[in-house]
Amino acid sequence: MAVTPIEMLELVMTGWFGYRLVRSPRDRGLWVIVVALVLLLLGEAFVITALRALSDGVITAGMGKLIQNCALVLGFCAVLLFFLLSASGTRYASGRAEERPRVPLRGWWDGAAAAAVCVVLSLSMAATPPRLQAASYPASGRLPDAALDRPEVVTFYAVALVYFTYSCGAAAVWAVRYGRESSSRVRFGLRLAAAGMVLFGIASAGRGLYVASAGGGLAVPDALATSATSLIEVGAVLWISGLLAVGIAARWATLRVWLHHRRQYRALRPLWERMHQAFPEDALDHTRREPGQLWRDRFSTAQVHRAFWRRAIECRDGLSKLSPWLRDVGCDPEAAPAEQAAAVRRALELRAGGHTPSSSAPLLVAAPATTAATVDTDVSQLVRLARALDAHD
Repeated sequence: MAVTPIEMLELVMTGWFGYRLVRSPRDRGLWVIVVALVLLLLGEAFVITALRALSDGVITAGMGKLIQNCALVLGFCAVLLFFLLSASGTRYASGRAEERPRVPLRGWWDGAAAAAVCVVLSLSMAATPPRLQAASYPASGRLPDAALDRPEVVTFYAVALVYFTYSCGAAAVWAVRYGRESSSRVRFGLRLAAAGMVLFGIASAGRGLYVASAGGGLAVPDALATSATSLIEVGAVLWISGLLAVGIAARWATLRVWLHHRRQYRALRPLWERMHQAFPEDALDHTRREPGQLWRDRFSTAQVHRAFWRRAIECRDGLSKLSPWLRDVGCDPEAAPAEQAAAVRRALELRAGGHTPSSSAPLLVAAPATTAATVDTDVSQLVRLARALDAHD
């Protein structure tokens, strides 16, 4: 069976989230969403077809249909659980026991309902004679081709579709609630994903109506099942687009921080070089890297952040140790960066000449302008001093 563009996007998206999970294995939120994506991918017809071919007949048509629908049930349950926990303020990434995700009672009930649905599906499939399973449950998923005159087949489809309708609708509601507490970019992606879940729910309700009507002996136009299938395709596009938008928003935020830290890391160089030369014992990283790893350090997110924080801390520590000499040269902490830069140069010259400072009292230079200072404002002042030193040269 050929893979459609939507199915290819699902494969790419699952692989991407799986890659992120490998990079952050302790992120419980990623665990939940990756499990959900893998289960939903297992519910695709092309995956079941591939598994049947690889199993060399061990997986029969009926077993494949059962695996497909149970995977979808559990996948939608995992999606619902993810948004339910997210909207309840769960801190997924924390490793402390007291902050581990606590599944609310609603989540346990939803999990029990999903398990019950899988049991009913299994019993319905077992009630269908093996020789009739392939014809009763068409691999194409077209309801007009299913044997809806058999009660066990009607039960199989009806129970699954009722659960799909409920879980998709509930997941959409929780996604919107979670989006209200998120940034505007993430909120947009979550609303797209929620819209896709709503369409899934509407399509499931339409297919359920078709199954119930056909099972009751009523004449039902095939257009009802066909239009529901079209809604599923549109819903899949919105669902995938929403998740990708959330992921891109997160990556964009990470990229902005990476670029900001990289710029500040380079801007701090004039100050850091002087402090490192004067106080080499304050270096926070004494490890020697292999030459082949240096190019990766330039672009690795974690390495850039660590290098930035090391450089900022070493600059602040160096200025603290230099403060007795800064007092002797008459450094004014309220002076402009250019004047403070000149004082730093004179203090370094005094220290290099063996001058003994008259006082050991600390002096805070390049201080943040406000008392409500943050780490970013502190580093910004260090950057201003570093640029003044560079300009002074």
